[in-house]
Amino acid sequence: MDPVLAEVLSELLVTGAVKVQKTGADKDLAGKKALVVGGAGRMGAWLCRRLANRGAEVRVWDPRGKLEGYENVQSLQEHASRADIVVVASPLGACPEDLRKVLDARPRGLVFDICSVKSHISGLLRKAAASGVTVASAHPMFGPTAPSPRGLNILLCDCGSREGVEAATKLFAGTGANVVRVDLEKHDELMAYVLGLPHLAALMFSGTLLRSGKELGQLTAVQGPSFGKMLRISHALSRESVRVYHDIQALNPGTKDMLEAAKAAINDVEKASLAKDHTRFRRIMESNKEYLEVG
Repeated sequence: MDPVLAEVLSELLVTGAVKVQKTGADKDLAGKKALVVGGAGRMGAWLCRRLANRGAEVRVWDPRGKLEGYENVQSLQEHASRADIVVVASPLGACPEDLRKVLDARPRGLVFDICSVKSHISGLLRKAAASGVTVASAHPMFGPTAPSPRGLNILLCDCGSREGVEAATKLFAGTGANVVRVDLEKHDELMAYVLGLPHLAALMFSGTLLRSGKELGQLTAVQGPSFGKMLRISHALSRESVRVYHDIQALNPGTKDMLEAAKAAINDVEKASLAKDHTRFRRIMESNKEYLEVG
């Protein structure tokens, strides 16, 4: 297709889809006040749109920037105390301080974060729940480019507030997402492998190519499907926020164990690949196949 025609057609399709979504959306949050802390970020902006589309009156507090099209407020505690929904979508490193400010306001509504690492805020969440705050902890397993959470996983951690879990479950279920309960203290251990390991594999793939001395064009000219898939994943990762992806690794206490397991696996593959006998290599492939088929 001609590139210009493809671009025009894409714009028409997106515009039409947005129009249909806005007119046909269930305004189940009409009359609700929502405050998105960190709303100027990519995921924060995504949440603002989703909440607004469902009828909520959305405000943004973010000292790191402003979000066009929404009321950007200066007083965090004033608006946090009165909001029906407070979402903490701050960067991982800034989240503990921002969450603490929200909780100090004694919010009356539902409070939840969307951090991809929980260990550095779990104490705050538990303490808030014990003091009577309606609080939960969420983790959308997708990024801000997702057009809708429908059919995608949103992890939900119980911080000790039954009301918080029930309110958050109702809020997320209303989007068509798959709400998956995960123990708060187990979350990071799982994410070290679900998030950290794929990131590591992509970095290792592109880093190995870089050290090969081969021009990328030489490799893509003769690529197969597997190479192409890994290249697309690695390229997408290279365009993401360095700070976000570093924090996902650095702030997760499970990263060390994941890296040790990865190094052991590479060591096993190295020995098996260089051995003249294929026994060791076969053993690796068979054990991997058994693990994957059981899962």
